[in-house]
Amino acid sequence: MRTLRSAMMLCIAIALGAPSATYVTLPGYAFKTNPKCQRHEPKMKFDKRCDWPRVGFKDFMPPLVTVLGI
Repeated sequence: MRTLRSAMMLCIAIALGAPSATYVTLPGYAFKTNPKCQRHEPKMKFDKRCDWPRVGFKDFMPPLVTVLGI
């Protein structure tokens, strides 16, 4: 029972730590970006306030998290 509870807590933590769906790929933008964010850099430069991931990998696609976190 304790193992099951620990596994469920791990899955919940992974699901909550996943990036939100607000980051989308827009035409003309080099990185996935939050369209509601006010940019301070040009579209082709990485803006750490608005772009995902924070480290700036071009065309980054975060892994999908399923119900079990796999």
